[in-house]
Amino acid sequence: MSFAPQLHALPAAQRTLWPNLKQVPRHFVLYGGTALVLRLGHRQSLDFDFFTSAPVEPSALKSSLPFLAGATVLQVAPNTLTVSVPCSDPVKLSFFGGLKLGRVGDPETTDDGVVRVASLLDVAACKMAVLPERAEAKDYLDVYALLQHGVTLPQALGAAQAVYGDTFNPMPALKALSYFRDGDLPTLPDAVRQTLRTAAARFREITTLERRPGGLVPAGE
Repeated sequence: MSFAPQLHALPAAQRTLWPNLKQVPRHFVLYGGTALVLRLGHRQSLDFDFFTSAPVEPSALKSSLPFLAGATVLQVAPNTLTVSVPCSDPVKLSFFGGLKLGRVGDPETTDDGVVRVASLLDVAACKMAVLPERAEAKDYLDVYALLQHGVTLPQALGAAQAVYGDTFNPMPALKALSYFRDGDLPTLPDAVRQTLRTAAARFREITTLERRPGGLVPAGE
């Protein structure tokens, strides 16, 4: 399966870098806000976050990708590489390996063949997990966009439960969707806050979703 990415939602530097991302190995899947932006086009997103279940050796990965030749290394750790690529503006890319996350959908490749992108529900799962950990308006705008595009809160929480297993507790995420005083959350439009509050208030039961076999990509890939 493939889809047409909303490249117009990327800043100019990210659009310039875009064709080079085809060099990234196919076992990496794009997650995070940019994965959602490419599907929904609802805001701008600056970073590219690639996840894989396979182990990652940072120096070997960097050496294997020609477009990273002039990149500045921002972080190196076991299974982790974060770099800044010089373009008209610097573009940050992160690669995370050895992840034990599950998935409830299958990633899709953009119709230009550049990257594999996580499903809406799998991105939603990550958003549910991150809400209690940081107060950033972009995450709440992403949840709002998911709701506007047909992903329900019970489905998002069910996806998180399947992806993260017993380590995921839905209550902090629900509380976060009703509290907007920290960080830059006061900048959220009233309509966004009201929609999120209403969704949290109406929540009754998690939708049970099945964790698919394999890691972040289908088994055997």
